[in-house]
Amino acid sequence: MLSMNTHERRASMEEDLRKEAIRRHLLDGESPKAVYTSINRSKEWFFKWLKRFQTGAEDWFKDHSKAPKSKPIAISSQEKEIIIATRTRLESDPRSQFGVSAIKWELHKLGLPLRSDSTINRTLKREGLVKKNQFILPRELNTRTLPRLFAATTYTRWTWSAPAI
Repeated sequence: MLSMNTHERRASMEEDLRKEAIRRHLLDGESPKAVYTSINRSKEWFFKWLKRFQTGAEDWFKDHSKAPKSKPIAISSQEKEIIIATRTRLESDPRSQFGVSAIKWELHKLGLPLRSDSTINRTLKREGLVKKNQFILPRELNTRTLPRLFAATTYTRWTWSAPAI
C-alpha cells in the first residue's frame, strides 16, 4: 500500500471534516453555529462548504485550484522575439542606450503596442539579458586610464570617538 505524505493526509482529514460538518447539519439537524463552533471553524468556512454541497457536484468537498485560469496579459512569442531582437540590436551599437525606455521608444517608432516597463524587464530577465548590479565603465574610460583615476584619489578614514568623561 502506498503511504500518503503529510499534505495528502492533512487534505484528507480536512475533506472528512467538511463531510462530517455538512452531515451533522443536514442529517442530524444541528444548527450551523453549533457545528462550526464545535469543530473550531468559521461561519464563512461552514457556509462555503454548504454552498458547495448544494451545487450537487460529487466532489464538492475537494479544494478547487487557486491558480488563475488564464494569463490574459501574457505576451505572445512574437512580441517576446521583437523585444529580444530590439535589445540585441541596441546593445550592438556602442552609442545607443539599451534599457527598457530605449526599447519602448524603438517599439513606439515601429508602431507596435507598448508594453509596461515591468513586462519588458521580466521578458529580458527570463532570457538572461539583464545583469543585476553590473558595473559598466563609461566608454571613455578603459583599462589604461582606470588605474590612474584611482591612484589620483585620496581616501580619508573618518572615525568618531566618544567624548571623554
